[in-house]
Amino acid sequence: MQDVHAQLEADIATLEALPVFVAYNANVDAIVRVDEELESVLDRPDDPGADVPPSPLASKRELAAAIAHTMAAGRGDEIAMTDSFATAIESELPPDSQQMGGQAGIMTNLLTALETAPITYTYLISERQLSMFERPERVRYPTVADGQVSYVPLPEAVNTDRTKINWVFEFREGDELFGVTATEDTRFIAASRPPEFDLTAGELDEAISQVGEAVDGALLAGYHNLTPDHVKDGYEETHRHAREVIRRLRSGSDVDVHIEYAVTHDDDLRESMYEWILPEANVVGADTHELTMLHDDASLAAVADPPSEATPFEPAEILDHYRMLEAVREELGVDCVQLHAMEYHLAVMEPSRSSEAVRRGLEFAAVNAAAKAARGEISSPDDLETGLEYEPSAMGREAIELLADHVGETAEGGVLEAPTVAACPNRVVDEPAGTVGIGDIVSSSSFVLGLAVATDR
Repeated sequence: MQDVHAQLEADIATLEALPVFVAYNANVDAIVRVDEELESVLDRPDDPGADVPPSPLASKRELAAAIAHTMAAGRGDEIAMTDSFATAIESELPPDSQQMGGQAGIMTNLLTALETAPITYTYLISERQLSMFERPERVRYPTVADGQVSYVPLPEAVNTDRTKINWVFEFREGDELFGVTATEDTRFIAASRPPEFDLTAGELDEAISQVGEAVDGALLAGYHNLTPDHVKDGYEETHRHAREVIRRLRSGSDVDVHIEYAVTHDDDLRESMYEWILPEANVVGADTHELTMLHDDASLAAVADPPSEATPFEPAEILDHYRMLEAVREELGVDCVQLHAMEYHLAVMEPSRSSEAVRRGLEFAAVNAAAKAARGEISSPDDLETGLEYEPSAMGREAIELLADHVGETAEGGVLEAPTVAACPNRVVDEPAGTVGIGDIVSSSSFVLGLAVATDR
């Protein structure tokens, strides 16, 4: 077996100058630690921890209810704010720190750190947003004139004074808010939804096939950012337009498309995404909570009771995740559905998809996730060596060995590679520098390496 350091070096070299299109959502994440100071700013909910917050959030009491509910549940969550409340909270709450937010923004920063060649589109680029891109000179921004697409360096694409800000409330196990104790290390996101966002990109939508001809793959996200204020008669018309853009993107060449799923508590929005957007993907990425939502929204019965995500972790949960992934993939008709869980990464796919490429992508993602968790950021390929300092999860190995037995395969070193399923243990960092964006790191790193391997770069 090749030394893991040599394998990592080879993987990084494979990615050099890989052209990838990334869209649509980038914002600034304002990070706030949950503590007594935050509690003094918010208003106490009637029943902290048990109150189910509304969507969208419109007051400090509703925000407090949402944070406490997430702490009690022990899993990350995200709920949109009204535009007026987003403006109010920005004036009242100083963040502890700021960083790049939004799936497309986080993915773009990783891709430039890995020295790929991203083309990124997002609908608002202010000077403040620009400052969150760590290597803006490496990012090409698509512009259109007379029907022809050309690319400008990202610093030349600033188009607004307004910045989309999401508030990220981070807490560790044992932290308290209004008497509610956090059961896990995770976070709650209060997301802004500026009215400028409606999943249309003007002339670029009509000329997007030219972008498709310039890239090998696309990482698309942000479809969950719509609100009723963005649409006139429901979400269908906007998502049907977005579907046609995806089809146009790949019309001129064989572009592999990864769509990253994300939590939204708007039932109609999730239904529309499921019907019009997700079936257009080659790969759909999700975490365990999102997979449960996909499974339940589609009224599938692959398992009676999806894993609760409560600790302690039970290795046999992987069997339920495998069944759910299979059912969702078949229902959507996509090539691959990929899960990032705490102890392992797991994908199910069509036999026509390269299982070696998927497996190598998952292993590379585990290294990236550990490096991100340990360091807080990935600024260069050399930073990934940090990820190798963390051993693959023993519980993840045990789970994957159970799955291998279930499908009649073997898992060498806890890694499973079979024609329709691949899995590897995660590299778990017990004291992460931060939790926001790690799922996006997993999905983007696994996708781009799998893409590079499958196309034999």
